[in-house]
Amino acid sequence: MKKTAKFGGSSVANANQIKKLTNIVKNDKDIRAIIVSAPGKRFKADIKVTDLLINLYKDYKQDSPSYINSLDQIILRYKDIAKELDLDLRIIDSFKDTLIGFLKNIDDDFYLENAIKSAGEDFNARLIAVYLEKVGLEAKYISPKDLGIRLEYSLNDAKILDISYDLIKKYENCKEILVIPGFFGYNDEGYRLTFSRGGSDITGSMVARGLSCDIYENYTDMTYIYSANPNMFYNPAPIKNISYAEMRELSYNGFEIFQEDAVQPLLDTNIEIHVKSTNNPDEGGTIISKDRTDISENPIIGISDVGAFTSFTLTEYMMNRKIGYIKNVLDIFQYMHIAVEHIPTSIDSVSILVRSSYIKDKSRKLSIINAINSSFDLDELDLNDRLKAIAIVGEGLKDKMSKALYIFSKVLDDINVNIEYIIQGASNNSLFIFIDKDDENKALKALYKSIYEEESL
Repeated sequence: MKKTAKFGGSSVANANQIKKLTNIVKNDKDIRAIIVSAPGKRFKADIKVTDLLINLYKDYKQDSPSYINSLDQIILRYKDIAKELDLDLRIIDSFKDTLIGFLKNIDDDFYLENAIKSAGEDFNARLIAVYLEKVGLEAKYISPKDLGIRLEYSLNDAKILDISYDLIKKYENCKEILVIPGFFGYNDEGYRLTFSRGGSDITGSMVARGLSCDIYENYTDMTYIYSANPNMFYNPAPIKNISYAEMRELSYNGFEIFQEDAVQPLLDTNIEIHVKSTNNPDEGGTIISKDRTDISENPIIGISDVGAFTSFTLTEYMMNRKIGYIKNVLDIFQYMHIAVEHIPTSIDSVSILVRSSYIKDKSRKLSIINAINSSFDLDELDLNDRLKAIAIVGEGLKDKMSKALYIFSKVLDDINVNIEYIIQGASNNSLFIFIDKDDENKALKALYKSIYEEESL
């Protein structure tokens, strides 16, 4: 048995949490590599180190003298950890030198921002490796560059190069426990590239695959992944088993416990992901695997608030006979670099649904409207920016979609919630319900009650 273990920001937020990490690694000889995030929040009003680093970059680029204060805050976080772990504080001086070196020597703003953001994970991995050695474990820090995490920047995101897995495989039989910073890798020019937020989960998946592990353990501050947001529902149903496909759907549509792209490196493997709590590592846990065996008992695995959406509805008589019409509409959004999520249609109309976060600026909405009006001879163009989306996900929907559509429509009708759109996912394992934003909370609670308390499916 061989494992890779990833520890999220809450699991490495302070010295006490790092000691818990150490006990987990000490007590499990199967763990051969650990991936660490930057220190997260120690308390509710705290600031994550990654956010401090982003502030440092912004202050520096704006020629604000407050960048010195941002730098000092970052260094103080690591100094506090090192002191409590009784480590040599000279390592902290090297962290400050590294950040100052980035600011002075990297001229390209894009690469400078990536280098600064990645420092949180890198510094933490160095500290934790030193501490593990101090307590008698055979461990060593290894940078993503030396390990072989190779990336390229494409379509506004860092993409994994397949050669990474062959390079990581060279460490398959390493005797020491590898301590690896998550969240970033290197391009062919030797510059750091970061994944999107939560990207340490992706690093963990890459390492688990490259080292041919059996299990990828992902440690968080929660005992399980839950079927609904624990901040909204009291004691929501825990998820004990979930498929890769279901996890990706939920992660993309609002579940924040596991990064949506982290499943991709494992799709062609039999590696299981075990989500566990750093605070209670022997209790509970959610297993993410290629397939789920309890679909008949649990057809729906989760319900999620997806977020705010805006719809652009175009109406034009005889639209259905005009070849390439929808493509021409989508070309406008592509040109403006706006991702389209859903496209419900009828004979003479089409709605383009996009996340409202992509078009916050009123001028951006106006640009879209002007582009559409100048490109088509419309009978009507309607904009609705009051939409909220709810995602219902589960492999069991494939065989119960008709029943699900009937039940969920009735549930919402009974509480006087109007459905603006209801969209069945192409994979048949998801259902998206769009409603007015004022109805979201009562709709979520009514749907949750129907699914998990009344077991209507």
